[in-house]
Amino acid sequence: MVPEELSLKNQQKMSVNEEKKFVIKEVFENVMSMKPKEYIIGKIKELFGIQWKIKLVRSEPEGVSLYFRLECLKPECSENEWSINTDIVIKIGESEHCTFAETFSFTHEKMKTVGNSYVYWNDTNKYLTNGKLSVEFTVTINSAIGVDLHSKKRVFDDDVAKESSDVVLIVGDQKFYVSKLYLSFHSTYFKSLFSGSFAESEKSIIELKDIDQNHFQVFLELIHGASLVYDFTVSKILKLADFFDAKTAIERCEEFLLTHSEKSIKDKFEMANKYKLEDLKKKCISELKTSAEFRSIIPEDSSEIDSDTWKQLLMKSATLF
Repeated sequence: MVPEELSLKNQQKMSVNEEKKFVIKEVFENVMSMKPKEYIIGKIKELFGIQWKIKLVRSEPEGVSLYFRLECLKPECSENEWSINTDIVIKIGESEHCTFAETFSFTHEKMKTVGNSYVYWNDTNKYLTNGKLSVEFTVTINSAIGVDLHSKKRVFDDDVAKESSDVVLIVGDQKFYVSKLYLSFHSTYFKSLFSGSFAESEKSIIELKDIDQNHFQVFLELIHGASLVYDFTVSKILKLADFFDAKTAIERCEEFLLTHSEKSIKDKFEMANKYKLEDLKKKCISELKTSAEFRSIIPEDSSEIDSDTWKQLLMKSATLF
């Protein structure tokens, strides 16, 4: 059960205008070669700041049914209990198809749907198109407890963004219309990229490879003042802020981790050490209260911690052991 005080504090209820709805679709190959007890997992997709994936499971032991599951990967939230309450419509197949509807609450104990959404194995073939099976989940989120659902706070591909833009950044399949001057002010990476010494400086469209488009959206929102830092976004922002050498974004993340984050000391120390957040690192060490906490923050590879930090840790250990 979710504690009442947690429910009152963190529950998000969506009005009609705030409806949170998404579609996740996967086209599976080689379905008919599945054996009883086997499963196929689709690609992980991030929607509303949470990762989801579709899973096909052939039943056991005879394999007479093919089940369709949607799995919610554990959100980046506090250690408190959480839940996401949903209405789900599942469509199997394209021209020849069938649909199912169910209501399901994802929690820390139930992270994938368990309803009766299945077809008999002998009927599976008729839903195939060119030997492939299309599976589509349409999910309406009714409420969430203990986890933040991130939706776009600022749009970077509308008419307003286009009017003030002098460069288009392509990340994944998303176009971001942004200002070279503004990005250069916040990031030495972009300042160098847009300078005359790089071929990209003359381009009006630039592709950024190996960057997650959802994480880049959150990063842009932060430096444009359209979004705050949360426990479920801080690690994503820090990773990009470090890559882009965006000092202000890094400082905003460290300030959040120092004052508002509910993450464990272990998680905070790992980020502090990885991204050289010295104030956060000192705070984590000073707040260690038990030998177990002390051991939890020590990495397996001792070289991951610099000599100055080891000195601080050794001094702290004298008070705990």
